[in-house]
Amino acid sequence: MHRYFLLLCLSLSTLAATPDPMLVTQAANQRVLVERLARNAAWRWLMPTQAEAAASRQASQQFEHQLATLNQASRNDAALAENYQLLSQQWQDFQPLLKPITKPEQARQMLEASEEMAWIAQKGSQQLEAQYSKAQRPVRLAEDIAALSQRLAKIYLLRSAGLTLPFLAKDLASARNEFDTAMRELHTLPNQSPSLQAQLQLVSTQWLFFQQAIDELAKRNTDPQLQRNVYTTSERIYEVASELAQRYQHAGN
Repeated sequence: MHRYFLLLCLSLSTLAATPDPMLVTQAANQRVLVERLARNAAWRWLMPTQAEAAASRQASQQFEHQLATLNQASRNDAALAENYQLLSQQWQDFQPLLKPITKPEQARQMLEASEEMAWIAQKGSQQLEAQYSKAQRPVRLAEDIAALSQRLAKIYLLRSAGLTLPFLAKDLASARNEFDTAMRELHTLPNQSPSLQAQLQLVSTQWLFFQQAIDELAKRNTDPQLQRNVYTTSERIYEVASELAQRYQHAGN
């Protein structure tokens, strides 16, 4: 009887250490949602519209739902539990900062909070990937690309709206480098289906359009059409990168 009890405990512990692969996807998607909320807040500072407000409400609801799932799933892992408890605390502080921005100090607070939350979210997804499901790495990289498109747009739009901080140039360079590194790794993955190859090429093409948009805005920082170009191209690359993540997810199942 004692032997069977031990076998049962081992089986349960094995199940606990092998979560649904979607857990890694949800963890990676938390970074995307944080950056998307921050980008929308930056855009509303420039161009107040109800459409972005509705999109932000939807992103907030998705973030809270996934955060509850991740908190529940990590309760037996001290390091993960601590990470998601911290993310939960940061989320409570972040939400008030998403209200319409009217002055640079509000924008600075929102930017700094989003950077901190995105870092915590990324750390959680990397921990889950390393401990449980390294096969989900392509999914995380595609989600990271979607997040970086939103992060870059966020920073360029905030600068265009009048926010000036000494570290922004360094942050932009770091984000672009991370984007390039993730794309190179995805391009070198073996045994990719024609569907994955086509979607990856579409991401590369949209990245060229996005780069052009942000480079042009950097030259003429207050041009409304160039601001809109950054917003729309960041939206497009977010869409195709998110679709790429879904295709990697399906390919891994």
